[in-house]
Amino acid sequence: MNLDLKNREWKEFPVKSLFNIERGTRLIIRNRISGNIPFVTAGFQNQGVAELIQNKEQKSFSNSITIDMFGNVFYRNYNFKCDDNIHVLTNSNINENTGNFIVNCIKKTTKDIFSYGKQFRLKTLERLKVLLPINEKSKPDYKFMQQYMRHKKQEKQKEYQEFIQNRLNQLKKTPKTISLDQKEWIEFLLKDIFTDIQRGKRLKKADHKKGNQPYISSTGSNKGLDNYIGNKEKVRVFENCITLANSGSVGACFYQPYSFVASDHVTKLENNEFDKYTNLFISSLVSRLGEKYSFNREINDKRIKKEKILLPRNENNEPDYEFMENYMKNLEYKKLNEYLKSKSELTSSSSKSSI
Repeated sequence: MNLDLKNREWKEFPVKSLFNIERGTRLIIRNRISGNIPFVTAGFQNQGVAELIQNKEQKSFSNSITIDMFGNVFYRNYNFKCDDNIHVLTNSNINENTGNFIVNCIKKTTKDIFSYGKQFRLKTLERLKVLLPINEKSKPDYKFMQQYMRHKKQEKQKEYQEFIQNRLNQLKKTPKTISLDQKEWIEFLLKDIFTDIQRGKRLKKADHKKGNQPYISSTGSNKGLDNYIGNKEKVRVFENCITLANSGSVGACFYQPYSFVASDHVTKLENNEFDKYTNLFISSLVSRLGEKYSFNREINDKRIKKEKILLPRNENNEPDYEFMENYMKNLEYKKLNEYLKSKSELTSSSSKSSI
């Protein structure tokens, strides 16, 4: 089968003609019972999964596409429950491959249409049309979608394995290090480790503009990624640094290698001489500050400059950045080798079972 998208015939279909459409039911926070079933609400972060619940009165869904009030679209291959801001789309042809193919097609249709000011409602969904490849009967070609996505997945897996092998070839030259408990550790002030400590700038949710610039806030999940925005003015843009949540998920700490907009709920910790590995090593230690703070006691600008962390030292009683870098490189080398080994064993097992 020809898997070139450009050589396919495409046709617009009303979404309501393809799917059974249902809506979740309202469930306020205080009525949610902790459990093990994902509860989906409106939002991009963590694909809208707010928490895990067990409320039996809430209907469960699975193997379906969800669209929330802001136009966020996801395929879900697991059992979940959702609130009344979520529309659930199901049909008998949906699986992981066809579901993700259709999700991408819907995203192209809804891109830049919805926001906090213009929300996605049932009437909107009933009018929505999606462009899909068709078969000889002018019906959605689910077989093509299945094979196309399967092929793309295999391509990506091959690319990733080649990437890992290249990384291993580079990392195998890294000098070996002693274990962490064999190193001597002493305390250092954060202000002595980082040459630039600065808080992000306040940007209200209602003022977010659609865009592709990562927006880092105080969430403890998804490396602090809260949204993608297009705001250019009255924002602070950082890159290649550590972000520390000073409120919200206090102490959540992540290395951010790319350019991003920082909210006023995070603080940038930067030292231009640090590479990726040194930043990753130190960020894991800075995150322990969360143990002494809470939502009601934030890490403000005054407090952060008095904070200390333990770091391995060299013979001059300075932070041993060379050790930190090499330690993290060796750790990466070990983990990548474990991945390739497990992938090889899985492939071998799959081949034997098919004989």
